[in-house]
Amino acid sequence: MKNRRRFLVTVSLLIACSILAVQPLATIAAGFETFELPIAEFEPGMPSLYLRGPVEPAKNVILLISDGTGINHRTLVRIASGGANSKLPSERLFEVGLANTHSLDSLVTDSAASATQIATGNWVPNRTISVNADGEPLQTILELAKTLGKSTGIITTDRVTGATPAGFAGHVPDRDMKNEIAQIILENDSVDVLIGGGKKNFQSPVAGKKGDRTDGRDLLEEAAERGVTICNSIYELRADDSPRTWALLSSGSMTAAVKRNYTLGDLTSEALRRLSQNPEGFFLMVEGDQIDGGGHDNDIWRMALELLDFETAVEVATEFAENRDDTLVIVVSDHETGGLAITNGQAQSTEVEYGWIHGGHTGTPVAIYSSGPNSFLLGGHIYLADISKIIAFGWDIYDFGPDRAVEGPGAKWLLSKQNQQ
Repeated sequence: MKNRRRFLVTVSLLIACSILAVQPLATIAAGFETFELPIAEFEPGMPSLYLRGPVEPAKNVILLISDGTGINHRTLVRIASGGANSKLPSERLFEVGLANTHSLDSLVTDSAASATQIATGNWVPNRTISVNADGEPLQTILELAKTLGKSTGIITTDRVTGATPAGFAGHVPDRDMKNEIAQIILENDSVDVLIGGGKKNFQSPVAGKKGDRTDGRDLLEEAAERGVTICNSIYELRADDSPRTWALLSSGSMTAAVKRNYTLGDLTSEALRRLSQNPEGFFLMVEGDQIDGGGHDNDIWRMALELLDFETAVEVATEFAENRDDTLVIVVSDHETGGLAITNGQAQSTEVEYGWIHGGHTGTPVAIYSSGPNSFLLGGHIYLADISKIIAFGWDIYDFGPDRAVEGPGAKWLLSKQNQQ
């Protein structure tokens, strides 16, 4: 069933003032069919990587992932918050591309497989977190950064053991293995700055603690013994200057954006002031997770406020990189959720009529917005798996991820680099 609704909202990027009116207009029955067009033979295997030119050095990378955000999500929020001619911070980035999102076993990916694709360059089955078919770990771009002496960070409005952050720092066959993911994050020692929810996956229910672990361990205490500063609130995080800081600000997922007294942009600022101290550079992944939850619930209010919260992080990232030539900023979604469509509205208004297909993910491509060195390589119709490959090239690493054929004007340049190594 598809619901058509009228949406009116006025909201600042800091979510200081919000007005919403949702009014049902009609209900339309929709049928779904499976079809195949016999145009060309199916080509199995990995697609080639297209390079539009030589790769440039990129000392720092800020990768921002808006979970479940399709082009229509961003378009609707842009119109409703500022009109059809306004732009969100992500839409001001210079390069724009599209990425296919399918997983190894489904045209419709989940967040685990898409995170693995972004983080490792590998296609894996849904629910899989950065392991191959034999259960062996696949190196992630965050782990590569650490081996190169760079500082690393993860921020999420989900648990830090959720599917998207886990794709960069965990290795398990199923995304629900959150306690195991927490242990891997600790023992791999690959994340310098870790901010989000999920404290219960790091602690056992002993000594008054509310944990989900059954092994009696407190991984946060163990992290502190390894030299990590543990912050339990936004106030402690702001007061701390340690380059290695973990701030797990909730037991489960983070509080909704509208109920927090800080934004995802504030958390991004906290990470950047720590990570940027490293002269070797850094890699930071920032996830706005609960946009996806709004899509699953067909809750336009929740989706819009969470997306606007995510855009505060984009604004902080672009301001950091604005006067530098060494920082690549990438904004991408892992998939689209809900099949959101804009069905009507006046161009000179902030009212939007919209409809949802269902409460699940869809297989539509997602937008990539980017700026900085090598952003031009992301400005075509590519794959999520291309992102980490291109990041690694910017760090002078040419064997990261699976072997793939390379085409385009940059192919000869890449071959010469590979031969030099």
